[in-house]
Amino acid sequence: MEMTSQCTCSKLRQLTRKITGIYDRHLLADQITVSQYSLLARIGKYGPLGVIPLATYMGMDRSTMSRSLKPLIAAGWIETVDLPLEMLLDKRSFGLQLTEQGRRKWQSALPHWRAAQDEIDATLGEQAHTNLVAAVDQANRQLEESPT
Repeated sequence: MEMTSQCTCSKLRQLTRKITGIYDRHLLADQITVSQYSLLARIGKYGPLGVIPLATYMGMDRSTMSRSLKPLIAAGWIETVDLPLEMLLDKRSFGLQLTEQGRRKWQSALPHWRAAQDEIDATLGEQAHTNLVAAVDQANRQLEESPT
């Protein structure tokens, strides 16, 4: 089987820039980006949780996660908390949870996130959306299982 010579990274970055632009346009009213919204939503839904498991789930390294969290902590939306060591995976790690202000920010942004998601779903159509999500999930699984 012959593999394509197109750069997978370029094609995916092109797509993610377009998708990110839609989310960011809708979330502009909340003065947050989709990346910030994703962190608030993940911590809000599953927190408190350790920073390393959060970084792993979000596909970020530790330094990128730290840079992403700084403005959210400075805004008073996320706070660090003590967690049992088994939840942290590393003695240098720390726990995170939303503050009440962060919970309000997350909830107030949810309708704008939903509007962005609805726009993407309508633009792509159900079949293309389903196929895209399935392809991304499959690629993630294969890359996680890869020995390299």
